[in-house]
Formats: sequence, structure tokens, C-alpha cells
Amino acid sequence: MITVTMHTSQEGLYDGFHIDGHADGFEKDGEYDLICASVSAITLTIAAGLRDVLHMEGTFDSDFGYMDVHLDSPGDLRGQALIETMVNGLQEIDRQYPHHLKILDKKG
Repeated sequence: MITVTMHTSQEGLYDGFHIDGHADGFEKDGEYDLICASVSAITLTIAAGLRDVLHMEGTFDSDFGYMDVHLDSPGDLRGQALIETMVNGLQEIDRQYPHHLKILDKKG
């Protein structure tokens, strides 16, 4: 299962996210896992947008089956819109494949 933990500041703004695990949903005869690929595409795109397009400061770590993003200053409304878009996309994947993705919220 893929677990996505969304981190929010005391003010209720997203200040990072952590992703761990694999969906193992449709691996069969070498078939690529559609759920993992979808989650990876969404989250890697948003992390790159935060870092490379909006030039937000923070830590951006990623490896196979793992991603950790922590923003130094979450107050940028454009960054919040990107992260909310990511959450919306992940929620849609969760609706379609409910047994392979878990989204958690961690405040403060």
C-alpha cells in the first residue's frame, strides 16, 4: 500500500508531504503498476513545480517507493494551490483504487 502523509502547519497550510510504499495493484507478467506510476507522476511533478518553477526553499528527497518534501515557508499561495491540486489527484486515484492508497493528515 502507498501511504501519503500530508503535513500542515499550525496555520493550516500544507508545509510538506511524505510518501512511502508501493501499491502492488496490477503487477502481473511484467505489467507496470499503474497506481504507483500515477502517484509518482503526480507527486514528482508537484515537487518539481514547488522547487524548480516556484523556487520554494525546503528539502526535496525522493527514491524508489519514497518521497519526502518539507517546505521552509509554506505561506506561498501558488505553492498551496499546487499541493491542493496534488491532493485532489491522489484522492481521485484513491476513489478508483481504494485498497492501494492511504492519505493521512498530520497537523502541526
